[in-house]
Amino acid sequence: MKRYQKFILILCVFCITTIMHNQIPIVQGQAEQEASAAIQEADEKLTYVLELLEEISIYDEDIRNLILQTDDARQLIKEAKDNYASSNFTISYQKATGAILQLDSIIGEIDSKIQSKTQNKIIIFSLVGVLAGLGAIMFSFLFISKIYPWYEKKKIEEYSKLEINYNNSKGDMK
Repeated sequence: MKRYQKFILILCVFCITTIMHNQIPIVQGQAEQEASAAIQEADEKLTYVLELLEEISIYDEDIRNLILQTDDARQLIKEAKDNYASSNFTISYQKATGAILQLDSIIGEIDSKIQSKTQNKIIIFSLVGVLAGLGAIMFSFLFISKIYPWYEKKKIEEYSKLEINYNNSKGDMK
């Protein structure tokens, strides 16, 4: 009976070892695919962030910090590629995922800065429009109250200087 138990135990260990040996390449293949996909996504996001940074016209302290964060994310992507080349797929996936998270936060900050800049432009253009409207109203009041009476007075003076001569013989006006 003990031999039978030993045989079953050895057979179970052999089966488990065989199954695990066959599963390791599958798990490693999945890790390789996940790492490759994460690196590719991080590269695409890095390209997008760089395009957004090029669109920004004013560079202040916040933008400089975003550029430094982008450089850190680029370094993480480089390390992920190096680990991928060294077949350290798990570490490569972790670094690429960290870079993706960092780039997502950078994209959010850049979008909020662009939105606030657009809102500031809208406010400025609205103020300019309101001031132009007020200027037009002030000009019309000035025209009505000052210029138009002066024009009427000049017109009356000009017409009052005209003389009408009648020629009685012909009945014509000259």
